[in-house]
Parts: sequence; C-alpha cells; structure tokens
Amino acid sequence: MGKLKVYYGWSRIGNVRKKRALSVMFENEIQGCRSERGQRCLRTIQDTVIERYQTDEEEKEGKQQNRIFTEYSLFLDEKPINGSLEKCLLINNEADKNHVSKTMREKISEALRKSFLYANPGYKEPSSQLELKFE
Repeated sequence: MGKLKVYYGWSRIGNVRKKRALSVMFENEIQGCRSERGQRCLRTIQDTVIERYQTDEEEKEGKQQNRIFTEYSLFLDEKPINGSLEKCLLINNEADKNHVSKTMREKISEALRKSFLYANPGYKEPSSQLELKFE
C-alpha cells in the first residue's frame, strides 16, 4: 500500500458548484496535499466522510499528474443515476472493485450513505421502472 490517500465525500454546493455529487479526491503528492493550504482546498471542495490509502497502482498513476489532487465526481441528479443514492453508491463500488477489498468498499458505501441521509433527512429513493439485472 502507498502513502497517498483517497478522500470520499459529498461535494459542497456553493457559488461554483451547483449540483449534488459524490466526490472522490486522489492525492497526487504528499507535500501539497497534506499542507494546511491543501487541506483547506479539500475542505472547500467536499465534505470528507472517509479516507483510505491508495494502492501502489493508483499511486503510480497519481505521480504522473501535475496537480496536487485529482477528482472524480458522480453527479446525483444526472443520468444514469437520476437521483438514486443506491445507484450512485453502486457505481462507485464497481469503480473501486479492482483496487479495494470488498469489506472496505462496504465500509465506504455505508459511511457515504449515513452522511448523505444525515444531511438530507427527507430523502426518498426515487421510484424507478422495472429493471432487469443480469449477473
């Protein structure tokens, strides 16, 4: 395991960001990310819920970047998620399955779910049409 971290959280809505999103921030270098300025930047971008260390493969990709953070977002109110928290967490879980153990993925999903439901107490999963699931 590497020394760089991955931060999972919900994006902060404000003047720049207008849409709800699951935000996953990857550190690309330790000095800038862990400095006070880097952590302040992270706090303005997202409300961090849980963090983990990157795998060696993820860390190798990060060191090729020229920014201190790389962000991936899953927008809640856009296709294919269409406002479904469970679908958003499922897509994130699938994206992590090559790098993260199943127990850690479940822990991440549960922490994100609890945080979202705490911040959105009246949330209800949207009713969807009949879906076919092939496995």
